Amino acid sequence: MSTPYGMPPADPQPPAAPQKSRTGLYIGIACGCLLLIAVVAAVGGVGLWMFSRDGGEDGPTAAPSTSESSTEDPTDEPTDEVTEEESDDPLETPSEDPSEEPTSEAGASFTIKVSSPEEGTTLETSTETLTTENGKFIGVAVTITNDGGKEIGLDLDNFTFVDADGEEHALIYGSFSTAGPQIAPDEEADALLYADVPEDMELESITYTDAVGTSGKKIEIPVD
Repeated sequence: MSTPYGMPPADPQPPAAPQKSRTGLYIGIACGCLLLIAVVAAVGGVGLWMFSRDGGEDGPTAAPSTSESSTEDPTDEPTDEVTEEESDDPLETPSEDPSEEPTSEAGASFTIKVSSPEEGTTLETSTETLTTENGKFIGVAVTITNDGGKEIGLDLDNFTFVDADGEEHALIYGSFSTAGPQIAPDEEADALLYADVPEDMELESITYTDAVGTSGKKIEIPVD
């Protein structure tokens, strides 16, 4: 008896399992999605209300505070600046500048002070004693400060005495603190000036004339 060659017969296949219906799963997923959408919509509605509350109620309340500070600044700062600039400079500066020597040359400026007069019948100089010929000697001390940039004169011929009647009297003697007849810029000099005048003469003022300091014009300085 012969044995057949070839593959052995296959085992019989088990019966296939019946397929489960997925309809219930789909319904459950759909319900879960609807619930999630409803929750998101609810949370989104709360966030929008809070934003509109923060932006609509709290925001405008704080904004006007910046406008208040802006209304204060323009009222304070210009008031101080205008008050200071208009009350100081226009009133004080013009009143001082014209009082300086208006007849001086450009670059020449000086101040002059005169003491109260002293009188006597004799005058002690560095070399001799003088005796009055007209009635009395009268003298004053003068201090000149050269505030300008040019030399100004300091000599006996620069001065005269003026009495109460307006008459001028020439000087006979002078003593000066400077070696030369000029006062250098930024320097101060003293002078003792004397005249031989009538006994009843009252000294009212002295005059000072200089080619540079007064441009050759005579200025008059009262005596106390």
